[in-house]
Amino acid sequence: MKRLLTLALLFLGLFSPVFAELAELGINPLRLEAGARPLGMGGAFVGLADDVYAVFYNPAGQAWTKGISITAKDIENIAALEAYPTGNNSSLGLAIVNYKLKNIPVPGSTNEANYSGDTIQVSYGTKLNFLPFLFQQDIFQRIGVGLSVKGLFGQTLRQTGRRDMTGSGWDMDLGLLYKGTDWWSLGACAQNILPAKALGGGEMKWDSGGTEGLPYSLNVGGAAKVIGDLTSPIFMEGRELNLVGEFNYAANSPLLIKFGGEWAMNKTYFFRAGVMQQWKPSGTVSNLNLGLGYRQESWGFDVSSYRDPLSEEGCLFFTFLYFPKDWVVQKKLDVEKPSIKLEGAIERISLEDNIVTKNDRLEIVGKVKPGVGVYVNGMLASTAADNTFKVTIPLQLGKNLVIVEARCEGEKKSWKYKVLREASIDIAEEKQVQVDLERAQTEAEKEELKKKEKEINQRKQKVEELVTMGVIEVSPEAEFQLNASITRGELSTWLAKSMGLPLPKISRAPFPDVREDNPQAPFIKAIVDWGLLQPYPDGTFHPDEPVTKEEGDKLFNLLKKAQR
Repeated sequence: MKRLLTLALLFLGLFSPVFAELAELGINPLRLEAGARPLGMGGAFVGLADDVYAVFYNPAGQAWTKGISITAKDIENIAALEAYPTGNNSSLGLAIVNYKLKNIPVPGSTNEANYSGDTIQVSYGTKLNFLPFLFQQDIFQRIGVGLSVKGLFGQTLRQTGRRDMTGSGWDMDLGLLYKGTDWWSLGACAQNILPAKALGGGEMKWDSGGTEGLPYSLNVGGAAKVIGDLTSPIFMEGRELNLVGEFNYAANSPLLIKFGGEWAMNKTYFFRAGVMQQWKPSGTVSNLNLGLGYRQESWGFDVSSYRDPLSEEGCLFFTFLYFPKDWVVQKKLDVEKPSIKLEGAIERISLEDNIVTKNDRLEIVGKVKPGVGVYVNGMLASTAADNTFKVTIPLQLGKNLVIVEARCEGEKKSWKYKVLREASIDIAEEKQVQVDLERAQTEAEKEELKKKEKEINQRKQKVEELVTMGVIEVSPEAEFQLNASITRGELSTWLAKSMGLPLPKISRAPFPDVREDNPQAPFIKAIVDWGLLQPYPDGTFHPDEPVTKEEGDKLFNLLKKAQR
């Protein structure tokens, strides 16, 4: 019996007691949710990770980010972090967080707890093509990996009726980010991945001699820029819409969901909203987060609302950001192959802003520095041995935005050009006057025909302007007759389009001779409602009847004014 008691005491002495102080209160000391921008989108950031707060949410995103930020809720809750680009598509992150949680309900009692502590985090993120045998493959330039090491210092837990406890510990995070294209990405981050006691980490060590495991979690999410430049599904110049979503699974909580969005105007003003699910011992809670942001070239400011699930306290987070232009901690030196500055990567190009053409295709040629690839609207330009390139792109009628990208070693820089494609139409009267000029016998006849040709060309230019703007529709293979009669239905369509009139919804025939399924019906109804054309006394409109000269002169004057 004595031997058994001795063995039991020896066994208990080999192991420290295991506590569950933080787990009971729902506190995860190394699950840091900070930054006004991510919180404004509901905390769904692991699949986006495109700014300095990738250090906290997904260290793999550091391969594409740099900067400094300071976030504060109050004087007791401040987070400062930096992401230093080290060259070679990599970044080194450093974060220091001071935080305090107050008035946390203790389950099963009327007591409350307060928790405070300091955390330091060092992380590194890089693209997967840092491996030599992967460098030349484009897909690995789109994959980032990252690792974070997090240490707890001076963690203090205070509960009513119990002595204060202090503790320390450390753990690691592993992140992955895949940028499938320029408009969507997927990310995952496994947090607190060390098993308890592995390498001396993976647990909280209390001053009382007990230990407590740090709960692991897995976060998986995605992001999509559904509105943006020509690489996005929906093109809208000067506007962007990012949608983000995320699933969180932790060892001490159920599967949680976060989603949100960010609307950007001219990459300067930002509006954010998101829904965040969070776990607490009594169950999960869902909160709506809202945020605003402002950006300049080298600095920015964000603010967002947030509700802490443990204290049920609503608060505001404020973040100030700074983005150094040429901040490089370490730069690779390669004597045989000097680095390329992308600003001068394209030595010449046959593009300039506001080009006007009547061709349906545009050929672009130029020359680049060695090692630079050129993409025009997402298409790779063919580059010759002398570094000259050529690519032909289609143009739509009207305004076109051409985006030229120079890419080298995973970095890229883009330039935007505006190109206007004007309509080109065949005029029946123009062909006839050319035939008449060839047949003319006297100088007087030729002079008269030349005046007529000049007048036709002037009228042709006006018609081409209207076709370019989409006011008039002319089939490419058809000839347009300037002197042909225009019907009342056609004129109604042209006028409504050119003046930008709102079109009514047609649920029944607006006139006895204009059925509701007539394509011209909404235009005719709009023109009549605005008093520009009148129906006949018997209530009919006669859409196929030619416009009278008086009506045409009056209405085309209105049309010209609308186009000015």
